[in-house]
Amino acid sequence: MSDKQQILVSKDKKRLQLPYAEYRALMEKVEDGERIRAAKNEALSYLEEFLGGTDTAGAAKGSNKPDASKGNNADASKGKKAETPPADEKPAAKGDAPKNQAPQQQKAAPEPAPEPAPKPAAESAAAAKARKLAQGIEIPPIKKDIASHFNQLDESGRLFSVFKQYYSCLNDSCGGTVRVTMKDGFCSLWNYDQWEEFAFVDIFEGHLRIALDPRYTDRLKSLSLCEVPRLLSSRRSLVCVQIDDLNNIMLNVLEKAFKEVGLTAS
Repeated sequence: MSDKQQILVSKDKKRLQLPYAEYRALMEKVEDGERIRAAKNEALSYLEEFLGGTDTAGAAKGSNKPDASKGNNADASKGKKAETPPADEKPAAKGDAPKNQAPQQQKAAPEPAPEPAPKPAAESAAAAKARKLAQGIEIPPIKKDIASHFNQLDESGRLFSVFKQYYSCLNDSCGGTVRVTMKDGFCSLWNYDQWEEFAFVDIFEGHLRIALDPRYTDRLKSLSLCEVPRLLSSRRSLVCVQIDDLNNIMLNVLEKAFKEVGLTAS
């Protein structure tokens, strides 16, 4: 056993000891693995539920089709009714042959109108997520330099964990791909399909600070608004919010900003 290995193995319990930084890195990988497995299982259950619901709807729709045997019986009854003479017509005397009696023509039953084709239902967020996983579309990973930047400003790693939750939820619910880059200490969230920024994220006074277009100010007024960084305010008009956890209002506004990318405040 080398000297390095002897240092890492404790003498009393004979267990391998790791530096705390390496232990945190291993635990983050374990947490990421568990999150990916949970997302995969959830997506598979959504996919099974979505496909099962489609089959059930088709079976229910098929049961509403008219019975062919009933249609034939109705046509036969109509034919019999047409053959009966009018009430005011006198019956012919016995032995007398009918004079100038034209054969009665039976009217053909109208053909049933074809059923309109069903309109395709809008794809839900769960179905979109299941479709992504079924097609092998993976969520783009966050680069190591971004993780390192967050951990330098917040050694506990809590704020970076919250940021990863927003990033993962947006990729699941937006119906498109969200990417993140970093420049001048600010993380930019991008609509990858349009390749346009729709939000900026950094750490300010021990909180996550998210900057968006000011047209969402009314939707965000119930949260904690804060000042806009000078570097960002010099580029565009923005509104900033401070958060500490995964907030549904903030998540919904980010999703709306992703879909409305390119619009400007009125």
